[in-house]
Amino acid sequence: MARDFERRLARAETAAHALGGVDAQAGRRRCSLRALVAVCDIVRERLVAMRIDPELAVALRRGEEAAAEPAGMPDTRELRASKAVTGPNSSGARDRVYTEMARIADRMTERFSRGEEPINLGNASLVELLAFVSAFGPIAQVDLAIDEMRRDDG
Repeated sequence: MARDFERRLARAETAAHALGGVDAQAGRRRCSLRALVAVCDIVRERLVAMRIDPELAVALRRGEEAAAEPAGMPDTRELRASKAVTGPNSSGARDRVYTEMARIADRMTERFSRGEEPINLGNASLVELLAFVSAFGPIAQVDLAIDEMRRDDG
């Protein structure tokens, strides 16, 4: 009888641990979806400020899909409590994204300086869109205008 109890207890502990992992995984998924939606919102706002129709940027549809996905996910008390769930230190990943964005923005700037279109919104990735609005967006345009005025004064 003691062995039977120990076996059931071990199974219950294993199941509880597995459920905790599922909750943590679901919490990370929700966090990733929120981040994706936030990036898409930023890109969309910047495109509008640049007077570019965001509907042309096909990759932004991923943000719309990501916004709808949590509605289909169960929302337990544990998941609501896991809003602050974060993965391991992601500074290396962040650095790689920044480096990639800078490389992409440099390529776009080179194309633009040759009179070519800097980006094809229809097939651009989200990282390319973010690099584009960062390099050519309203703030970047002000910086370019200031640089131009300095050259004219010099």
